[in-house]
Amino acid sequence: MFFMDSRRYVSKGGLTILILAAASAGAEVRVLKFSEARQFRMGRVTSNRIVHPDMGARRLTLNYSVSEPGDEFAQHTHGDSDDTILILRGQADMRQGDTRRGFLEGQSAFVPGGQIHGTITTGTAAAEMISFQTPPDMALYTGVRDSSQPGAAAPKGLITPGAVKYVDFANRNGFFVHPGMGAKRIAAAYRKLNSGEGFKAAVESGGEQVLFVWKGDVEVKEKAERHRASYRDAVFMRGPAEVDVINNGGAEAVVIQAQAPPQAGWEHQ
Repeated sequence: MFFMDSRRYVSKGGLTILILAAASAGAEVRVLKFSEARQFRMGRVTSNRIVHPDMGARRLTLNYSVSEPGDEFAQHTHGDSDDTILILRGQADMRQGDTRRGFLEGQSAFVPGGQIHGTITTGTAAAEMISFQTPPDMALYTGVRDSSQPGAAAPKGLITPGAVKYVDFANRNGFFVHPGMGAKRIAAAYRKLNSGEGFKAAVESGGEQVLFVWKGDVEVKEKAERHRASYRDAVFMRGPAEVDVINNGGAEAVVIQAQAPPQAGWEHQ
């Protein structure tokens, strides 16, 4: 009989199966190269799933999208999953039914579970965005949430005035999405690191964390291990784990950090 872990099929005895199960449930730190991301499509936008359940994530996902002017990421919901969207470059409108609200480079939108939403790229240049779903929404990758497809039904969900929270993140150096503003399943931080600067990232047992490198490259130190992550790579962590993230380069580095669930004491990190 064959059993599958997150990497391969095995046909071993019961003892080995128990070891694999224990390993998958234990601490983990690994670099996910952007070149290995899988693509999916919603509306006219092609996105890349970097962190997702197929690679072992259970509490959060990370998707990266490039959307050309006028392209729409079709309106949808995530069921009970929250969605945190960041505009890293360019600008877009958040669409909810017939209403639209603009948000720009350096801004984010926190969308609670069940709220209908989509994006339309505005301006004259492509928009680059990332999003985190907490917990993962596998249906997003299958196309069943794509309301732009011929014959597809309109998304069923809520459009509650004020439910979507907009935050400027690029003028901060720390957490901008967190329980204090209504997010119960994620805390997200923006980290700007000059040469030689760093921060400590820790995740408790059963939690997960992602470090997405948007600018430069960083070294991630885990006990005796050293990992390098560069532009658009992600570091995936499952707790209990603790690392030091250091910019050893000569130029500024930018890292976007997401915790699921929010780590105790996030406000002091």
